[in-house]
Amino acid sequence: MSAYIAFGQKSEVNDSTWVELESVEIIQKLPITTEKITKNQLQQKNLGQDMASLLQNATSVVSTSDAGAGIGYSSIRIRGVAQDHINITLNGIPLNDSESQNVFWVNMPDLASSLNSVSIQRGVGTSTSGSGAFGAIINMDLSNPSTESFLESANSWGSFATQKYTLQGGTGRILNDKLRVDFNASLLKSDGYIDRASADLFSVGMNAKYDLNANTSFRYWTFFGKEKTYQAWNGIDEKTLKNNRKFNPAGAIYNDDWSEVIGFYDDETDNYRQHHNHLVWDQRYGKGWKSNSTLFYTRGKGFYDNYKQDSKLVKFKIDAPFDRADLVRQKWLDNHFYGLNYNIENQNLGNLKFFSGFSISQYHNEHYGLVTWVKGLENHNSDHEFYRNKSKKNDVSVYAKALYELNQFELFGDLQYRFVNYTTQDAPGGENEYEKFFAFEDEFNFFNPKFGINFNANSTHQLYFYYGMAHREPIRSDYIDSGQKLNPEKLHDFELGYKKSGNFSFNFNLFYMYYLDQLVATGELNETGNYIRRNSGKSYRSGIEIQTLYTLIPQKFNVYGNVTYSINKNIDYTEIGWNENGEEVLNKFGDTDISFSPNWIASFGLQFQPIKNIAINLNNKYVGEQFLTNTELKDGRLSDYFLTDVVLSYQPKWWNLKNLEFSLLVNNLLDRTYESNGFYYEGAYYYPQAGINILGGFRVRL
Repeated sequence: MSAYIAFGQKSEVNDSTWVELESVEIIQKLPITTEKITKNQLQQKNLGQDMASLLQNATSVVSTSDAGAGIGYSSIRIRGVAQDHINITLNGIPLNDSESQNVFWVNMPDLASSLNSVSIQRGVGTSTSGSGAFGAIINMDLSNPSTESFLESANSWGSFATQKYTLQGGTGRILNDKLRVDFNASLLKSDGYIDRASADLFSVGMNAKYDLNANTSFRYWTFFGKEKTYQAWNGIDEKTLKNNRKFNPAGAIYNDDWSEVIGFYDDETDNYRQHHNHLVWDQRYGKGWKSNSTLFYTRGKGFYDNYKQDSKLVKFKIDAPFDRADLVRQKWLDNHFYGLNYNIENQNLGNLKFFSGFSISQYHNEHYGLVTWVKGLENHNSDHEFYRNKSKKNDVSVYAKALYELNQFELFGDLQYRFVNYTTQDAPGGENEYEKFFAFEDEFNFFNPKFGINFNANSTHQLYFYYGMAHREPIRSDYIDSGQKLNPEKLHDFELGYKKSGNFSFNFNLFYMYYLDQLVATGELNETGNYIRRNSGKSYRSGIEIQTLYTLIPQKFNVYGNVTYSINKNIDYTEIGWNENGEEVLNKFGDTDISFSPNWIASFGLQFQPIKNIAINLNNKYVGEQFLTNTELKDGRLSDYFLTDVVLSYQPKWWNLKNLEFSLLVNNLLDRTYESNGFYYEGAYYYPQAGINILGGFRVRL
């Protein structure tokens, strides 16, 4: 339930020949907690920042950026739940990496320019393909190729040497009106707020649709992204934060006694390429039946570079006349993800709407390391490999769900079965006792039932109740960081809400999420910058969410907002520690706050069109205090913060152009000093965010 004021500029809508299975509109009628972000809302702020920043004002959402300015590595949390517990799909195809279960927005530069809408289901939501949802489902819906030929250019510039250049074009209907093809390309560059946290991003894509007849269509979507970012995932301690909040320790080179930084390695970077391919067949069969079949293949390959000072060469399998030296290592990923999604539905079975389908996928990944340079070793082979291991993950799921209307009631049922087989092992000759690698094979069989009920008092008032169960397997780093198998997570999600639509729209939602063996962040990071997680036994998240929109003057003046108050607790939380004699002990902490889970999250603002062709959007965001660990350490907190952003849009009528628009985005208008993320390792570390900064640009469509 979000607000926007749109100019007369037309956005492409889904045409009658496109088969929309379980569309956003149907999802919003189900007894689940849902929010839709439209294409106009996305484009309003799409001046270079990534998806995490574009979604930051949605209900219960907290976003963060390693580089501090929303370009590069970034992520979101929903209800305090990390992004690796959020099921993120693109037209129903999983975007979460099969091993880390995370989504790396940096690998998909300017994806927002290709989207028609984003739907966020908070809680377990409905069954979908990919790993199970433990905090939310984000489904991104691609725009259809345009029915008319066009050429569009969108460009922006701003703080921290940020630049964004986007070119899109389409053929319109060709070949007897059966074929439509859109193309897009984007180039983004930014120095970042943090020192050397630069980003050099590029993407190119194509979206083609062929209508064989009124009942059959085929679609091919491809998107290639390339990124090179200077690493900024190390954070800084409290002392550095006070003295130089922009300092980036990544790539630092020290003097001989490690007391002073004497320089930085220029190529302490992350480099990755990712190529998405979707081949879709949509079919109508008559009498309301229609299906959607999608073959998908995602190819990813890349590495990150580290300067390692005074390293033991034996750890890298290097034979040299000396034991230690400075060197440069690379850690590589080389993966393939492919599969098939099939969905069938009928929404015209009298009082019944029926949906069913299955998903089958396989993921292969090779992890390996190279030492490309060793100081003082002139004959070193730059392709020297010091470890290699590989993994395979099979994922199969099948679901059936239905919505049945009974007078003023709507009954919803959803059953899903999911099978996961996950295997990792050292490649022959790739063993390295100094590398932290835990080979394992694990298998899971998950049954996830869900049901709910709507009571429609009339066309504008609705009460709903929902229950959903979900399971989720550990990720690769959970096994490796702990050196053992961990328990899968289990969640019981209860939602009770009230929705009112109309000129004054309102959504009130109560939720209670009860976890068994929830994998929660301890506050520490592993060497790749990911949070180390442990099973926490029993825990829960309970809260109230309120969304509202009041249209004072249609298409002129809207007031909107959302607020979340939640209690997020570990029950009888324990951690293994060591006493003064070095003996292992079990520390009991009782009921503690779950890490990275603020009690208060709120967003509110207004949108105003004072005169024709000028629009103003003023938004405020508040995020409450949150702990970095599950033990409520006094020196391990993120302070609360309050931010104000403003967007100004102007659409002049120059040279008879109907689609020219200028935009100015001012982030953190009040220049607040704040940190949105951190970790704890013998003290707190923080990720500082930028003060006031601007992005401005224009868009023109011919």
